[in-house]
Amino acid sequence: MKYLIAIDMEGIHGVVGQPYVGLLRDIPDYKIAVENGTKEVNVAVKALFDSGADGVAVWDNHGGGGNLDFEKIDPRVKKINAKGDNRRFDFVRGEDFAGIIYLGYHAREGTLGAVLAHTYSSVNIQYAKLDGRDVGELELDTYIAATHGIAPLFSASDDICNSQFRALAPQAVTVDTKYAKGRNAAEYRDEDIVLREIYDGVCEAVRRGGKPISYSVPAHAEIRYTRMEFAAEMLEKAKRFGIKCEYGLDAHILEADVDKISDVVVLL
Repeated sequence: MKYLIAIDMEGIHGVVGQPYVGLLRDIPDYKIAVENGTKEVNVAVKALFDSGADGVAVWDNHGGGGNLDFEKIDPRVKKINAKGDNRRFDFVRGEDFAGIIYLGYHAREGTLGAVLAHTYSSVNIQYAKLDGRDVGELELDTYIAATHGIAPLFSASDDICNSQFRALAPQAVTVDTKYAKGRNAAEYRDEDIVLREIYDGVCEAVRRGGKPISYSVPAHAEIRYTRMEFAAEMLEKAKRFGIKCEYGLDAHILEADVDKISDVVVLL
């Protein structure tokens, strides 16, 4: 059995980012996120191999990747390089992952009280909806993963993000890395406890197993952008990808009929 670890940074223990900046590379919290994220990855990797995994791949997807120093990551893992992919999760073609482990993800854009909540871009996206329901990165990544037969097994993030994940995947295991108190505020949990719970939680998640959580297509997507210029740019991009797309109620909103859930992420 092979497993995929998908790591973002906002939900990693010990960080809350900076107002109006988020978790960019030039702030002190970014370095902490990388160091702590490396610890979380290594603990999860150990748990997977201790639970009988035949292989583990790590996909660093914060800000397009390139955050983790893989010289400090367990050498048994396969490093995923998704740069150049046309669509999200293109890199899994030819692989056979039984499940996905989420580390450091975050709640969707606009979630009250959640740490660094956003949907792919905190600068450009105000919301994304599928058939009228709000969706964020966890939902969309889980639905896209399902098209490749990958089940959502585990999430380590702040408590609000994890509550959204459990609503999507009730069978999955979650570990709260911190208790959210606002966009840039949290009550931190002890690192040793968090890492121990991640190890135990991943082992339990493998034991439980799970099923891919698919989303029925075709589906209707609605995305509101912060700027009209970006909406116009994404409209042209949709045409290049053959996605049926048009303006919604105003020039900030695009509506699209999609045959693949990955089409939605093309527009984010």
